[in-house]
Amino acid sequence: MSQIVQLNIRISKELAEEIEYVSQQEALRKSDVARKWLIEGLRRWKLDQAVTQYQRGEISLERAAEEAGLSLYDMMDELRRRGITLDRTTPDEVREEILSLLKRGV
Repeated sequence: MSQIVQLNIRISKELAEEIEYVSQQEALRKSDVARKWLIEGLRRWKLDQAVTQYQRGEISLERAAEEAGLSLYDMMDELRRRGITLDRTTPDEVREEILSLLKRGV
């Protein structure tokens, strides 16, 4: 079970007002809105990092998907949405990815 820790931050009045507005519109507590945005921001950051590393040739497509927390096919779709070509994978990497997927039962 994951532990819960408290994080105290200072935010601008404008941001606090926006959180208040969203919390009213979504019928959520302000802390739930902030938590949701933090989670979404971290997911986006992980995805952006994985895409950047993939573009640089530092990691394979499968590793990029894993780092981003996406399935291989979702990662491929994301790269296509961003206009990034998928032909960077070598035949050896394809074999490795297939073997890895088979081991994981995907």
